Amino acid sequence: MFLNSANDHWRLIINDISEHLDSLRCLVGNIVEQHPYGEGGLETRRGTKHFSPGTKVYCLPAQWGDGYERVKVIGRHRGSKDFVTMVIPSAHITNWRAKVVYNPEVIRRLRTATDEDWLPIWRSKEEVEKYVASLIQWEQRRDTQDGTT
Repeated sequence: MFLNSANDHWRLIINDISEHLDSLRCLVGNIVEQHPYGEGGLETRRGTKHFSPGTKVYCLPAQWGDGYERVKVIGRHRGSKDFVTMVIPSAHITNWRAKVVYNPEVIRRLRTATDEDWLPIWRSKEEVEKYVASLIQWEQRRDTQDGTT
């Protein structure tokens, strides 16, 4: 009986530690400083309705077959500063990069979001870096077409 209790005790400790050491690879970006808004894009808005400019957002893999035009992201809301999960246009994200995520709340939200949609989280560093490379190319083409470069 004593051994079972000791084993159970250590199992709990190991599980607790592993929760804190958990990490995931993820595609990360920042909310753009400003973007065109309104009819014909005549107005300029700073950040988005829900995210301040520069806010770090953790991006999930493509889900809808739209060429990653819209992205499900996790980031700190501009009002409450709590983490939120929502879908935003990828054009409102810049500074794409591959990062390892350690924040337990972000990891929990990534896992919850992918469980809901039956999607895997990023499988490897290479997969994330491939997305980063294609998003940077897409961003450069878009900026060239818009005449912003």
